[in-house]
Amino acid sequence: MLIACEAVDRCGSVCAWDGRVIAWERCPGPAEAQLVPLLDGYVRRYRPLTAFAVAAGPGSFTGLRVSVLAVRTLGWLEAVPIYAVDSLVACAIAQGQGTWVVLLPLKRDTTFHAVVRVHGSGIEVLSPTSASHDQDQPQWPPVSEAVVIGPALASKPSLVERWLPGVPRGSPAGPDARAVARLAALSAPRPWDAVLPIYHQEPAPVLQRARRLHQNGVA
Repeated sequence: MLIACEAVDRCGSVCAWDGRVIAWERCPGPAEAQLVPLLDGYVRRYRPLTAFAVAAGPGSFTGLRVSVLAVRTLGWLEAVPIYAVDSLVACAIAQGQGTWVVLLPLKRDTTFHAVVRVHGSGIEVLSPTSASHDQDQPQWPPVSEAVVIGPALASKPSLVERWLPGVPRGSPAGPDARAVARLAALSAPRPWDAVLPIYHQEPAPVLQRARRLHQNGVA
């Protein structure tokens, strides 16, 4: 049995997967208080365990630290491999077949984005996950047949219109543990000590310094 979890939006969810969803639950509260007890219940209930999977990033700083550390610890204790997957690709695979522009807000002024094609035999990442300041304009691959999805549809509708005018809108939902489990089936496992949160950007002070330099015309 594979146990998958995520805390992309700091709340999170857990799933038991054996080629299909056996059980799935959302955390009743913030991940730092509720994710580990929920995971513990699944570990005790759904044995034998074969692997763990986690959305390693991007996402909430606190949520990623809690979920990744929990899965690292469980992978070590249970001596099973871990699948660490990209949150935005998981968001795309949750929507099924199609080409998806995934937008996940990070802060008031920064948004993650990726373009992912999901088809019958797997996934194709057309534009890998990266972060852009909202005032900038990301460079997209051809998205004429794409649909925009992800939480930015609800939290930053004006940004979506400016970045992707005329592109159809889809679901504003983020990824959950069921999508993490599905993506794990298409991914390669890692040992527990190779799994770390993937923030997809430099720390805030580094970004702020780079932006000041850019605004002052310093290369």
